[in-house]
Order: sequence, then C-alpha cells, then structure tokens
Amino acid sequence: MAQFLDENFLLKNETAKRLFFHVAKDLPIFDYHCHLSPKAIAEDEPFDDIARMWLEGDHYKWRIMRANGEPESLCGGAGPWDEKFVAYARALLRAAGNPLLHWSHLELQRIFGISDVLTPQNALEIRQKANRLLAAGRISPRSLLVQFNVKVLCTTDDPVDDLHWHRTIAEEQKKGSAFQTKVLPAFRPDKALNTSDIAAWNKYVDELGRAAGVDIDAYPSLLEALAKRHDYFHSMGCRLSDHALLVPPYVPASDADLDAIVKKGRGGNSLSSVEQEKLATALLLHCARLNAQKGWTMQLHIAALRNVNPRLFRALGPDVGGDSTSDAPIVAPLASFLGALEGEDALPKTILYSLDPSKHNPLATLAASFAGTSPEATVSQVAGKVQLGAAWWFNDQKDGMERHLREYAGVGLIGAWVGMLTDSRSFMSFPRHEYFRRILCNTVGEWVDAGELPDDPVYTDQLVRSICWENAVNYFEMP
Repeated sequence: MAQFLDENFLLKNETAKRLFFHVAKDLPIFDYHCHLSPKAIAEDEPFDDIARMWLEGDHYKWRIMRANGEPESLCGGAGPWDEKFVAYARALLRAAGNPLLHWSHLELQRIFGISDVLTPQNALEIRQKANRLLAAGRISPRSLLVQFNVKVLCTTDDPVDDLHWHRTIAEEQKKGSAFQTKVLPAFRPDKALNTSDIAAWNKYVDELGRAAGVDIDAYPSLLEALAKRHDYFHSMGCRLSDHALLVPPYVPASDADLDAIVKKGRGGNSLSSVEQEKLATALLLHCARLNAQKGWTMQLHIAALRNVNPRLFRALGPDVGGDSTSDAPIVAPLASFLGALEGEDALPKTILYSLDPSKHNPLATLAASFAGTSPEATVSQVAGKVQLGAAWWFNDQKDGMERHLREYAGVGLIGAWVGMLTDSRSFMSFPRHEYFRRILCNTVGEWVDAGELPDDPVYTDQLVRSICWENAVNYFEMP
C-alpha cells in the first residue's frame, strides 16, 4: 500500500516515474493565466500567517467549508484566523477525492517542510509550526515565485488599469533586480461587453474613456477607446486577452445598428437582450481583430454560471464560491464567431476553455477545424493555433485532468497544447503544477505500458517537455 503523498504520488509505473523525476519535475513554470496581485508582487511583503495565506480570498476552500456546515464567519467572513484554520481542517477530513486535500498537503510539504497529515486535533500545532518558519525566514510573494521556478506569470487586468505595479516590477528588473520572473498583464475587457446593468456599464465606460483619453459617445469612439488601451497593454508586454462568456455571443449587426445601440445605452436606456448580444458580439470581434494584428492570444472562458446564490452575492460580492457549471449550448455560436474571423483573415491564436466537461470533445474538434491557414492568409501560422484550454476551475482535479488529456489526445493534437495554469489568487498554489505534471507523466506512462505509445524519448520525453514548458514559450511569444 502506498503512503499518502509519498515521493511516487500519482506515479503508478516506472515510465511515469522516469518522466516526472528526469524530465518534468525541474522544468520552469509558465503560468499564463492567474489572478495573483501584481501589487503584492511589487511590494513583496513577507507572509506572517499560514491561515491567511491559505484562506483569505480562496473561494475553493470556502466552498468545502460551507458544505461542511461551517458558519460564514469562518469562511468568507471575519472570524478569528485560528478558528478558520481548524474549521478548514475539519472540512478536509471529509474531502476524500477533492484536490484540495492533495493541494493543501503538497503546500505544507513543499513550502513549510511539514509532512504531518492535517487534522482538527493538530491544526493549531501545524499553524504554529508554519508561522514560526514564516517568522524565521522571509517567505514572500517573490520568494515563492523563485522557489517554484516561475519564469513567466500573466495576471488578469482590466483595460482601465494603469498597470502601475507591472511597470514598477519591470523597471526594477531593468535596473538589475535579483527577481527576474516576468510579470505581465492580460487584457480582460468583460465590463465593456456586459450591458445587462446599464448604469454600471455607463459608469465603466466613463472610466474607460478617461483611461483612453476618448470621449465615448458612440460606437466608433467605444472601439477607439478599447484599441488605445489595447495598444497600451501591448507596450507593457501584454500578449493575451481573457474573456468570460456564459455562452459565446454571435448576433452580427451593422455599424449603424451598433451605433444606435451604444447611443441608446449611453443615454441611460436599458438594452434588449438582442441589443446586448449584438454589442457583445461586435466588441468581442473587435478585440479578436486587435489580437490578430498584434500576435496576441485570445482566451475564451466559457460556461461559468456566476453568482447563482443571490444572498451570498449580496453579502460578499463576486468570486466568493457562489458559482456553478452551466450546461447551456455553446458550440454553434462559437463556430460562427470563429468562422467569421477566419473568413476575414483575422482569427488570432485562441484557447477555448469550458467549465462544462461534456463540451471538451466538441471544443477540441471545433479547434482542430481552424488549424492551418489559407494560401492568402496574413495571420502567422503556429502549432495548435486554436486549441482546447486546460481542465479549468471545477475540472482541475485528478479525474478532470486525466479525462481532459485523454479526450484532447483522442481528437486533437495534444503535443501542441500549452499545458496547465493555476487560475489562482493564492501564491501558495504553484504545487498545482507539480500535481498536473505527475498526472501527465502517469498518463503518458500508462500509454507506454499499454503499448499505445512508443517507449522512445522522441515520443515520451519531448511530449512531456513540450506540454510543461516549451509549447507555451513558443506559442505566446512573450517579449
């Protein structure tokens, strides 16, 4: 019987062990999508409490604590940190099969050198031990990025952001700072596309106009403002955009129609659902065209049904664990959207994520339909130009990752895939890359053992190396 989280954790055959320890384990990390704070990286304040490191802002953990019947004061509320830490330990006792059980113990081992199994009985002792280590040695956002060999990190940033903290980090690095992890922004214009609350949209558009130096009073000036912010982000090293879509919009409209819609909205009048879709379609197409012109990658995060618990949303706001997987149809409108861009030679590199795992096969086949370019194309060709995104959010657990790998490999080109991401707000989350790499190596090892893949480094070692690091470097073309 294997011990819990021993050195061969998740590695069930000799090929898997060789691939992990001799190929994957020490490769750098390219974390191309996360929600870490560039301000925290710039200021680099040392951590002083594992309870806050673990539980502050981490809605993954809050969800299982709520499911365990813990009061909200110990989840997203303002309860004492010692009680919160014990409450989380209580939830882990019932978390068999949940990746948090593995991630939390990997973090204890890798960051603090603590191999004890966390229980409610020893939780305060473990917290004290970890906090003594924090007090004795400087563990900070930058030190963790260095420890886990994170070479590139892409945050998630609104177009109105002045990117002050990214600039601060970059200027330090130009002056010879010992910290050399590239911390780059990603362009996320979701608020510009969301006109469901017209007052909130108008407030945001005012901010966008100020940031761009544009008086936004019509459709052309809205496009101009987004383009100017896109240019600014590009100058700051940005090479990706992020877009959260419940269902990909595709309702084409004329420029005249769109101008009337923007003027109606800017006048404070609510838009119909069709008008909302028309404007969202046009703005998403606009962002895609800008991406194609500059060689950026577009990331479409689809099928997250957000803030489904109204009472929780009213109390704590978004991103607190009140989200669910949507089962809405997404492939047909997305195919039309991609086809429209391909038809005008403006399809950028694109990554398609779905929170609904039943859509992974359809999205993988859709992505493969947009490989290659026509003879007259001007957009550069790249392996895996349109591809299925990682097993994202509720899918980034053992079964979800294994299923994703097999489904993508079965109908797509897994060797061109850009690999895993953290999608995290926690600086402790980087052992998730180790978790993924172990699962990847074990899957490849199983294929070798079954005679389904040649036992040849040209097939095995290069596959693992590409997915863990090299493909992302080549695909994203960061400055």
